[in-house]
Amino acid sequence: MKLDRPKDWYERRIALEGDLEVGAGVPPGYQAQAVAAPAAKPVETRIAFGTFVELWRRSRGWDAVKLAEEAGVSPEEVLEIERYPQSEPEPSAVYKLAQVFKVPAKILLELAGLVAPRTPNLRQAAVRFAARSESVAALNDRERAALEAFVAAITETAGTHE
Repeated sequence: MKLDRPKDWYERRIALEGDLEVGAGVPPGYQAQAVAAPAAKPVETRIAFGTFVELWRRSRGWDAVKLAEEAGVSPEEVLEIERYPQSEPEPSAVYKLAQVFKVPAKILLELAGLVAPRTPNLRQAAVRFAARSESVAALNDRERAALEAFVAAITETAGTHE
């Protein structure tokens, strides 16, 4: 498909949209073409998302039922997010968890693989975070530091995209 506008025109328009989730559509007079489905889901970031949910919950001394009650989701959803990165969580559950965690929903949606990656270096930070965390009954100092650093990175990253 040949576009009749220069590339910089489109780049300026994209910059005006900021961080909004916007569909581009098709220029007038052109036939829409099917777009290939995205490749495999980002399991690496879902592992970090599940680890984040579990460590956040454990750092408060909560079980999955307590977190589910606070977020208004089912305990099964919480456990599925924590334990099964191959499973795609419901967007509404991710949004509700973000509210409980007081972190930006758009970052958690990206970690959960529900929106296209838009945050540079988030994948690397997520993988590093998940790799530094161990599943034990109580958070150790390293896990607590990793959790706090990751929350700070999420919050800082969101601030640059608003």
